[in-house]
Amino acid sequence: MRLLLSVFLFFITVFPANAQDAGSEPSPIRFDRNHSTLGFNVPIVNGLSKVTGKFTDFTIDLIWNETDLTASSVRLEIQVESIDTGIDGRNNHLKSDDFFDVALHPTITFESKSIRRDGLGYLADGQLTMHGVTRDVSLPLTNQTYTSDAGDSWTVFRVNYKIDRTDYGMNWKHSSVDFFVGDEIETDIVLLTR
Repeated sequence: MRLLLSVFLFFITVFPANAQDAGSEPSPIRFDRNHSTLGFNVPIVNGLSKVTGKFTDFTIDLIWNETDLTASSVRLEIQVESIDTGIDGRNNHLKSDDFFDVALHPTITFESKSIRRDGLGYLADGQLTMHGVTRDVSLPLTNQTYTSDAGDSWTVFRVNYKIDRTDYGMNWKHSSVDFFVGDEIETDIVLLTR
């Protein structure tokens, strides 16, 4: 009995829960939410300064098959209510109808149509929906794996992409300085898996 228990513990340790049986549908990669970030930064006064922030409530389904990218896909859903720039008043302004209008548009979503190689990285072609506007985009995706001397392994998937907020109907300008808040938002999405 002890031998059977030892064998069982060995297999569930060595083969993670998202490993697939032959012929079964692949399950999404599990991410370390505590060490993953959906971040962004906004230029202030033509880039003289910047505001950084992140979304803390999100779900992501990534199926990854590097040898057959046609079997890979990604779907991301962000709860806009979770936006955090470190200042409550600014967070509330971003949630208002000047920007995201959370009451009408509570989520940001991206759903891939295909993933393809692009140089040393990849492009995830799909639809990004934000503030009630859907656009076709190609998100640059990279991945990198680190393996320790002890054999522990981590992989990070990263997206760095610039979005023009006016493309999504967010046209708010400062009342006296129209260039105070920049239009081009840089996203920095870092997803760690082990």
